Amino acid sequence: MGSIKKKCKSLLCVLLGLLLCACGEKPGDSEVLPPEESGPYTLTVPMDEPQTTLSPAAVTENGGEMILYHLFENLLRWEDGGDGWAVLANGQAESYTVETDYAGNATYTFTLREDAKWSDGRAVTAEDFVTAWQRLADPANELPHRELMSAVAGFGEVLEDGTPAPLGVSAPDSRTFVAVLKGSPAWFLEEVCAGAYTMPIRSDLVNQSTGAITNGAYTATTFHRGQVVLERSETYYNNDPLGPEVIQFQTAAADYEDPPAGEPVLTTSLSDQRLQELSDSGLWTPEPVTGTYGVLLNTLTVPFDDVNVRMAFHLAVDRQALTDAVGNLTLRPAPGVVPYGVSDYSARPVVEEDVEEDALPDPNAEPEPEKPAPTCWDFRAHSLELVTAEHTHDYETDRSYAQALMANAGYPGGSGFPAVEYIYVEQTVWDGTLASALCEMWKETLGVSISAREVSRSEYDALLAPAVPEEGEEDTEAAESSETEPVPAFQMAGQVLSPAYSDAGALLNCWHSGNEANVTGYASDAFDILLDAARSAVSPDARDAYLHDAEAILLKDSPVIPILCQGGSFQLSEGLDGLYRAPDGVFFLYSVHRGNSDG
Repeated sequence: MGSIKKKCKSLLCVLLGLLLCACGEKPGDSEVLPPEESGPYTLTVPMDEPQTTLSPAAVTENGGEMILYHLFENLLRWEDGGDGWAVLANGQAESYTVETDYAGNATYTFTLREDAKWSDGRAVTAEDFVTAWQRLADPANELPHRELMSAVAGFGEVLEDGTPAPLGVSAPDSRTFVAVLKGSPAWFLEEVCAGAYTMPIRSDLVNQSTGAITNGAYTATTFHRGQVVLERSETYYNNDPLGPEVIQFQTAAADYEDPPAGEPVLTTSLSDQRLQELSDSGLWTPEPVTGTYGVLLNTLTVPFDDVNVRMAFHLAVDRQALTDAVGNLTLRPAPGVVPYGVSDYSARPVVEEDVEEDALPDPNAEPEPEKPAPTCWDFRAHSLELVTAEHTHDYETDRSYAQALMANAGYPGGSGFPAVEYIYVEQTVWDGTLASALCEMWKETLGVSISAREVSRSEYDALLAPAVPEEGEEDTEAAESSETEPVPAFQMAGQVLSPAYSDAGALLNCWHSGNEANVTGYASDAFDILLDAARSAVSPDARDAYLHDAEAILLKDSPVIPILCQGGSFQLSEGLDGLYRAPDGVFFLYSVHRGNSDG
């Protein structure tokens, strides 16, 4: 009986203690759970497109590149440069050396780190990189990013022989990977050795498309077309303990611009209303996306075989008015063919700041931290700041000059101008609006009537393909002439101009006279010489100079008219920081921390 009383008394004390604690709670305290009970730190990222594969070399959907960077790690990696932009750093390779022969061909030797592991515990080896690069180069696989291997010696033989064996990559031992290049392409480290599509792959995992076994900071635990869930890998050497434990990519109709309080979300496509608010602030610039919308002109047919006509059409375009007419705040007028977000690989010039003479240094002030030197910087920004000093034009002056050029070409006020068709594929909601505005602009300024026509992708491709005569159609004299070349059927065509990798040379080469993909028929000895010189240049400074000069010639000859530069937007939930990014909507989420932040 006494024992029962003691137990009742003890129970009563416990109950009273709990009651007192409950009475002393502050409002909202009951909603805060201990870390172990609140679940893993999960960051949600909406996807624009469902993903069909997580195999690095095969990914093509929007958002897929960002997912790959969190699942896999290349020889080099991207880390925060301190200003929210990514800079190059050592990744699975702890170091590398480079040697250049007398002909300017570079050989890179990478030494892998000892603690590089796959998520199942197996060591990452140099042979895993050989397997990945040979698989990408092999034409039998028909992988979409194969052009990245064009920098590697032997790639031409791979295409001719149909076997990846000639590719200039090898693994002398498990920790040494060697890549022999053709020339010294400036973009090799950034686009190939740190790129998403050349990540390593084990020979027993070449058919893996789910990201279940990876060598990066995360592994994929859920993979459906509309949802990809990543969880932190226990074997990755450089995990951030404060970063997200789970990253959830998903397509959904939820309003991620206004998530529930405390829910960590990265939104990568903002509404028109939110974009307008940002634009009105005067402090926002669209995120760079490596795409320029331009108009291709067929220089092999009348009337665009006349450079005066091409330049007149070029000068008659008011890009700012077109940007306003389209109404998409992520678009910017295109000052050139190369879009924002494409790298320049020369060193950024140091701009000396004016120092007040009477300003004495404070001996007690903290020394300013050193800012890391950027690996590269933006080609378009470089051009506007230093290369093309006169990048702004008075549109009324341009209009008068355009009208004079048309008169010189024999079409004063548009008189006698032939029927011309402008074709385009409706890929965005503004393609048709842009086509109509362009045709109206040319009519008003030049007095010409251009008919715009939306076509299917298959018809568009057919019209831009060279029209090869059927057997027996061409006469003997024409067949024997080495100067005869097939002519595409289009006259004007709207197209998004985007390089296969982040390099101006990769885009400008589309107009090299020796390029079979040059559908405009444009040919310029000066332009070709500059591109060839850039291709063989070892110095990044000289190479960039050649490319800027080549773009200037292309704009002057106008086989293509740049119209608008594409752009993007993003928003991170309040209370989060540590996000950094690269162009084309690639965000690095490893170190997004919860804490005090301006959002």
